[in-house]
Amino acid sequence: MIYAYGVSLSGTYHIKNNIVCQDYYRILRVGKDLAFAAVADGLGSAAHSDVGSRIAATVSTDYCRKSITMKTDPQQILEIIHASFAAALGAVEKEAGQNDRSPDLYDTTLTLAVLIRDTLYYGHSGDSGMIALTAEGLYEQVTWQQRDQEGRVFPLFFTDMWEFKRFEKKVSSVLLATDGMLETFFPVLIKNDPVKIHVSLAQFFMCNRKLRIDKVGQEEIQAQKKDFIEKIPDEQVNDDKTVAVLINPSIKSKLQPKEYYLEPDWAELKRKHDEAWKREAYPGLYKTQNAAEEQKPTQHAQPHATPHTVQHATQQPATNPAARKPSAPQRRRKPSIPKIILLAAVPVLVVAGFLFAMLSGNDNVGENGPSVPVNGASPSPPIQMPESAPQTATWGMLESPATPGGLNTSATPAGLTSAGTPEVTPSRPDSTATPAGLIPAEPTPDLAASGEPPIDGNASDPTPDPVNGNDDENGEHQEPGSQ
Repeated sequence: MIYAYGVSLSGTYHIKNNIVCQDYYRILRVGKDLAFAAVADGLGSAAHSDVGSRIAATVSTDYCRKSITMKTDPQQILEIIHASFAAALGAVEKEAGQNDRSPDLYDTTLTLAVLIRDTLYYGHSGDSGMIALTAEGLYEQVTWQQRDQEGRVFPLFFTDMWEFKRFEKKVSSVLLATDGMLETFFPVLIKNDPVKIHVSLAQFFMCNRKLRIDKVGQEEIQAQKKDFIEKIPDEQVNDDKTVAVLINPSIKSKLQPKEYYLEPDWAELKRKHDEAWKREAYPGLYKTQNAAEEQKPTQHAQPHATPHTVQHATQQPATNPAARKPSAPQRRRKPSIPKIILLAAVPVLVVAGFLFAMLSGNDNVGENGPSVPVNGASPSPPIQMPESAPQTATWGMLESPATPGGLNTSATPAGLTSAGTPEVTPSRPDSTATPAGLIPAEPTPDLAASGEPPIDGNASDPTPDPVNGNDDENGEHQEPGSQ
């Protein structure tokens, strides 16, 4: 049986600036082994993106729920997910048109999962994302953030960026997250390691051996995770924070060697990261040291004697008698005055250069190291986690093939990129209807008059549904997103 929970909380930047939560999530379960989940993140630069994210998550999950069953053909499932994205886009455009507004004021991302027992199908648009716990016991990144070379997000309106796939491995758990939370699972300090995901953190949210959601209950797990996310420090994540998790306890994941779950040595990783950045940022300060290291004499082993160079004890080498006279002792020459001055000046110049860099308005070097490392993002300091969670967490950034350098800072205020510029989208293409050959989108429902019970998927609704959602007469269970 598939269990689920979700959390969506306003970021501290939004709270301080009186901005509504722009994230939204929705989870629908049908029977025991079929579930749908979606997360959507309204762009900070779009005035009505909170409405756009709500519409996108609601319409897409509703569309899939009405069209997908346990017996639906795998290829048709992907076509239905594709059509659900088209329906979501159409609903957003309809909302904009009814209010005489431009559709780009409703820009949002959308990531959707369909879990049929242990098989995952998904659709993806934007910089939210998904992680899966496979039956082999490995935590794997399923989607990658869609951003251009300047770090700008490709939202739902970029239909040519949409992805629809079937995950190739069997899974026991799936986590969807908007970028504020997603990037915490991929610390920059381990981005070059074989395992790039913060395994112990993913385990804390996804592993039923730890959660025991079928024993403890969905409401209790949801409350625990909400409490944990609320306590994430401001300097770690100040954007809206949303996760939606599907777990099937009947699918037993294998255990990996204990080393797989160990916490990295964050302090040592940060020291190496900062040292590498300083060498890159201030090459002049390390030029003398690097040169000295390169000029260090190396000890070479004496070559083995070859047959024609071996001399027996009875043989006397033919030498010039004069050559055997002891040579006069070599007198050590005193260094010249200019050389002494030069040697004395080098350390002074190095120190002066370093002080000049710090005093000339450069805030990148401080007590805790640089704030803008080589790759354009700063690893945040470790935070203390609860006893049932990983003991130490260094929050970081997600590496994306679509982003040069692959990083965006999670500490950037919502609505800004890591460069401090407003979060905007690239040039917008014309939106398209459902692609040929796919199931046509159903008429877009009027959300205000559809008669469906409201499903709160973020922290902004003052009257959220009960945590348990509701069970209708058909046995369908709706998971609310209210917090």
